[in-house]
Amino acid sequence: MKTVFATALAAAIVAAFPSVAAEVVDVSELTCAQFTAYDNDNKAIIMMWFEGYYTEENEPATIDFGEMASHLTKILIRCDANPDKKVLELTDEIMDD
Repeated sequence: MKTVFATALAAAIVAAFPSVAAEVVDVSELTCAQFTAYDNDNKAIIMMWFEGYYTEENEPATIDFGEMASHLTKILIRCDANPDKKVLELTDEIMDD
């Protein structure tokens, strides 16, 4: 069920943002400077990926937009202070709180 939900969500995002579909982002190499340079739509898509990445298999398939906005704010604050740091390193610290 989680796979079906994730697939449907990904399809909806690609349909909503067709220009993004052509770009490939290696999240493991994404720096804070690169992440903060994205427009809000792309940041939201990447945050959705992070939320799914850090969701445990037995957790409910829900989207908490308030929590996602809080995570994004924390990431942007830390990225502002550390532009060369990998975003995935920051999210390891933030998303596990």
